[in-house]
Amino acid sequence: MIQHYLKIAIRNLLRYKAQTLISVIGLAVGFASFALSGMWVNYEQSYDTFHDGADRIYVASISSVFYSNGYSTITSPLLAPYLVKNFPGIESATYTNFTTEFNDEQSRHWKMISVDSAFISIFPVTVLEGNLQFLYNTADEVAISDKAARMLFGDESPIGKEYPFDKKMTITAVVQEWKGHSNYDFDVISRRKAPKYQEWGYADGTTLFRVAPGTNIDALQKKLESMEVDMRGTIRKYPVRITPLTEMHYTYPYYNTFVRIEYVRLFCLVSMLIVLGALSNYLIIYLIRIRMRQREWALRKVNGATEKSLIILLMSEIILLLFAAILVGLLLVEICLPTFKQWSYIFEESYFFYKETLIYMSIATGIVLLFAWGTLAVQRHFTLQSAISSVFTSRFSVFYRRMGLWLQLVISIGFIFCTVVMIKQLHHLRTSADMGVTHTDVEYVAYLQGISDDEKENWVRLMKEIPGIDFREVSNLPLPGSSNSMFTTIEWDDKQPGDEEIAISSFQVSKETFNLFGLQLVTGIFPDESSDRNDVLINEALAKKFGWKNPIGKKFSKSYVVAGVLRDIRLSPTVEAMPAVYTISMFPPRKEYAYTYHGKYEDAQKAINEHIKQNYPDFYMWSRSFSRIIDDATASERVLMKLLTVSSIICIIIAVFGVFSLVNLSCEQRRKEIAVRKVNGATISDIIGIFLREYMSILALAAIVAFATGYIVMKHWLEGYVIQTTITWWIYVAILATVIVIISISIGWRIWQAARQNPAKVIKSE
Repeated sequence: MIQHYLKIAIRNLLRYKAQTLISVIGLAVGFASFALSGMWVNYEQSYDTFHDGADRIYVASISSVFYSNGYSTITSPLLAPYLVKNFPGIESATYTNFTTEFNDEQSRHWKMISVDSAFISIFPVTVLEGNLQFLYNTADEVAISDKAARMLFGDESPIGKEYPFDKKMTITAVVQEWKGHSNYDFDVISRRKAPKYQEWGYADGTTLFRVAPGTNIDALQKKLESMEVDMRGTIRKYPVRITPLTEMHYTYPYYNTFVRIEYVRLFCLVSMLIVLGALSNYLIIYLIRIRMRQREWALRKVNGATEKSLIILLMSEIILLLFAAILVGLLLVEICLPTFKQWSYIFEESYFFYKETLIYMSIATGIVLLFAWGTLAVQRHFTLQSAISSVFTSRFSVFYRRMGLWLQLVISIGFIFCTVVMIKQLHHLRTSADMGVTHTDVEYVAYLQGISDDEKENWVRLMKEIPGIDFREVSNLPLPGSSNSMFTTIEWDDKQPGDEEIAISSFQVSKETFNLFGLQLVTGIFPDESSDRNDVLINEALAKKFGWKNPIGKKFSKSYVVAGVLRDIRLSPTVEAMPAVYTISMFPPRKEYAYTYHGKYEDAQKAINEHIKQNYPDFYMWSRSFSRIIDDATASERVLMKLLTVSSIICIIIAVFGVFSLVNLSCEQRRKEIAVRKVNGATISDIIGIFLREYMSILALAAIVAFATGYIVMKHWLEGYVIQTTITWWIYVAILATVIVIISISIGWRIWQAARQNPAKVIKSE
């Protein structure tokens, strides 16, 4: 019996080759996408969940313009003891340094974490041999994991031996490695050195803390957001944001290029929509074919076939289709795996990926089979008489066909709309002046290491020798994060009762750097040498804070007079600019460095390193440009845009083929109707018009739902940006016109072919 079912299923799949191919490709892409994105989400959410009390451990962060989400986990060393002392709900707090990663001579990768004694009270470490006493004193000792001990010393005990990578250190403990993925994965544990400065303004590590059971986290967050500390005798706000440790890995990613977790979740949903679209396309045509053979099914029942056997017969074709889709899906996973590893930074063995892929494909397959079985189970309600009369059958067939086609068009148009809006927003970020600078490709040196002050002149000379690099010394870079200071003011013109003090970032700006970066004046003038030394520029954010509509000539902080207003300079398109004042050469100019280059940034960095490290081996330079800042901040969006583009193309192919197949079947079903209409005087254009009106009405309803849903989704997405593009009318018109043309071309010639048939031959054949 099984052999009989398989023969019929294979015969039907081969009979409709194009439909089978499109369905297999659509399902395979959906399965592969769902498996990879589902695996990604689960992997990111598994970090540090294995710790006892992991749900009570939080990481502290403070506002920062250097990160696209506006926050940084690099905090003051004073924060951890302050939290334990002043917030009763916090049991313990630790201040850890960064994880150090390196490769040894055998290209083996190692990780070392530097922690204090409070760390092991929050993250209990299982000591297998030795002790961790070095965390409580100043001894030059380390602990290593059991895995590292086996790799370095085999079966020998490492206790008391020199640490191979730093012979000044002695190994005093072997500890058990973590049971799962962790933000603080380690091969070596060392004692964190005392911070260089014990100040609130200094930061070089991460603060983590554990709260007591039953602590009201929302109330604690509100208290931390309004926290005030003593900064050198002045009480200032030090607002702290907290994030669960289990969300830290994807909230504050360690790597620069990263796809945000919410986009991975979104693509997981998109993958299921692709599966649903491909499945509905197949089932629509499959069920229409079944409806066309209702009398055959009725005769099978009369001859003893049970409803169960009929459903098994129908399901066998779908099971074979899904099996083929899984095989193709696994092939797609193999092809996409290198790119997936690059985007996700999941560096596991191949076995892990294939195991997880099969699990998620099995879940998707189970959902599909359940949906297909539920749809086909409707067959049990048909009797011989209803099959012969075909009244209900015809109505159900038309309804199901239209609903399935409508769903496919909604998904396709929705994907296209979201992709176009995303492309428009990314283009707007690269071309608009809202970032506050016109010349976005100028690199400014934000951090320099390995060059002493005495060697700066020689270093500048070497930089100017490098081909393709236009290097220059400039004065007073007016950019966030470049040697700026901050002060607060309680005095300004037009101050209203109840207005609180305002924190202001202070920069120096010269005409040279003003022109170099193409800064923009919104109103007023740039003060020249003849201006009063108290004449300053402010940014739009500060003018808004002061509540000034006409700021020119207004005073604040007793002596400052506003000469002009600069457009806000942003280091992230998603973060509001900080209020800022720009003084004009009030103090001796500070030397800064900037450059432009030809070609690719990576090639320029390679040329700089190769040339400078010949004389300065410890040289390290970190530079930024506004174009790369935008690229880093929108890396997730660019990846998602590529994925949505591919998804849109696949969905359009599925939808167009679905429309074409439905029209083809519809022409077969309505051959007699077309012939009778021609006999009664209908022209070919009249007949084509009947079909087009039906499909265009379905398209119109689909467009309304897709555009409305897409607008809501993309409007919410755009609200995450301070700099936003507009969703203009031409997007709707262009997408709708394109889809109309594609559908008209795909179905027009088939209807035209059916309408040209000789009506007499058609009626005789009926």
